[in-house]
Order: sequence, then structure tokens, then C-alpha cells
Amino acid sequence: MNDYENMNENEKLRLLAEVAHLYYDHNMTQSEISERLFISRPKISRLLKEAREKEIVQIIIKEPWERLTELEAEFLKRFNLKDIRILNVKNTDYQYILNKLGELGAYYINGIITKDLIVGMSWGNTIYQTIQSIKSSKNIPITVVQIMGAALRNKPELDSIDLAKQFAKAYGGKYHYLYAPLFVKDKSIKEELIKDPYISDTICLAKKADVILTSVGSMEPTISSPEWHGYIDSYNQYQLQSNGAVGHIGGHFYDIEGQKVSAELDDRLIGIDIKDFIKTPNVICVAGGIDKAKSILGALKGSFINTLITDSTAALKILELTK
Repeated sequence: MNDYENMNENEKLRLLAEVAHLYYDHNMTQSEISERLFISRPKISRLLKEAREKEIVQIIIKEPWERLTELEAEFLKRFNLKDIRILNVKNTDYQYILNKLGELGAYYINGIITKDLIVGMSWGNTIYQTIQSIKSSKNIPITVVQIMGAALRNKPELDSIDLAKQFAKAYGGKYHYLYAPLFVKDKSIKEELIKDPYISDTICLAKKADVILTSVGSMEPTISSPEWHGYIDSYNQYQLQSNGAVGHIGGHFYDIEGQKVSAELDDRLIGIDIKDFIKTPNVICVAGGIDKAKSILGALKGSFINTLITDSTAALKILELTK
């Protein structure tokens, strides 16, 4: 390494370029380059690292999705997000957007999954599409846990019970069920249920999640979830809308400014609290479509999510709403 240190800057750059050329263009191993240039193999490794740091080597990964990176940068700054992906879509059909967001969500999640993670699992169409798109041969010891009770009576495949199991199996992990409905009949039933050791332990584990995978629900009639509205009577529906609810996350409702909208339902909900979303290190929200813009904006303002995977129609509408 002393010879290298004694080189002038141009000589260093030429050597870095030569090592990089042999490694990347000619597919030579570090050992082969070491023998050819009479430089130790550990030094070759350090030179390759320096070549990347000095941008002599620039690696471009071409993803199969067109993203709006400038818009992503604006969202990161404006909403103080941990990370964001904005998919540029030409086709505004909602099912098409769901499919593409599921693919992008799966790709993103596959890159951040590490061993011993506790992953909290929500429910819904977008999360279903995301999990169906995961193609993994990894064997990673993760723990997946429901963050809320079962909500979808007629579509169990979209509920967190099935999704938690599928997600855990995709990575060879284990899963924990929350054997309870999302809303129970009255507060006294809830109080009795959460005394059950299995249910209380599961909720406690969900509160310790390192990552939560969720979407956000909309109050827009075009895409709201009628499958679980059987839990909400006309009074609660009127109360929520009158108080400005634009979306929900984990069964909790909020307005466009990210303020929780209180309702009688709160006393009957089985699952983590809305404050637990704020405390979780990384809440990944996969949601899109122009009709989800208000619910996404409210979740951003409330800091309920810190990684957003969405599409251009929703993102542009969100910016319009902020003006």
C-alpha cells in the first residue's frame, strides 16, 4: 500500500480505473487481478471500494418500474419520510395500479428484510397484492404478527390472518395470530378478551414490531371497503364523516390533518393503538390511486407512516391538496 500512497493523483486514478476495468469488464476475480498486477488480494478489494467511492465505477440498477425520483425527493423533504417510492403510471385503472404497487412493494420489502425482524401485519387489497408478488427463496428467521383483529368476513384471503401466514412462509419465518374480531359488540367484551393471555401476548408482541406493513383505508365511496362496514352502523358512519374522517389505519380513523377522529368504535377495537404506529421504527404503507390521496395525506401529516410506496396519480393529488 505504500507504493500507492506515494503515487500522484493521476497515477492513482489510472490504477483504480485499470483494476475496475479488469474486474467489471473482463470478469476477472480479485485473485486473478492480484496475480496480474502483483498486488495483494486484500489491496485489490480496497482499490475496488475506492473506485466506487470516487465514482470511477458507477453502478446503475435498472428497475422494471419507472419512478419519479424528483417527486420522491420532494416528498422526502416535505413529509420527513424515511423512504419513498413513487411509481409513474400511465394507466389509471385502479386494479392495474394495485397490481403494480404490489410488485414494487414486494421488491422494496425483499430488500429490507433481515433476520430477527418482528413484522406487524395489516390487511387489505394492496397488502394482498404485495404479498402475492413476493418471490423469495430466502430462509430468514422473522416473526410476523397481526396488529389488529380480523375484519373481512367475506374475504378472508385479504385479512391479516391469512396475510401474516403467507408473508412468514415466504421467508421461512414464524407467525402469530390474533384470534379476535377487529371490533366486538361492546367495551365489556373487549375488556374480557384482552385479559386472555394469548390475545394480550399477541398484542404486546405487535406493539414491539420493528416494521409494520400496512395500507390506509379511504372514506371515499368509490373504494372504501364494504366488506368490513358491517362492523359500523349508520350512527358511527355519520359520526366519523361529520368529524372529518378521511381515512383509517389499523381500524383507527383520522382527518386530513392527521388528527385522530374519536368514535364509539374505539372502545370496541381489538388491536394496537394509533400511537403505536408513530412509535414503530418503520411503518411501510403501500397505497395508491387518486381516491386514496386524502387518506395518504392524513397519514403522512399524522406521522403514522414513514415509508410510502405509492403511484404518480396519488402523489400529484397529494401535492395539490397541500396547496
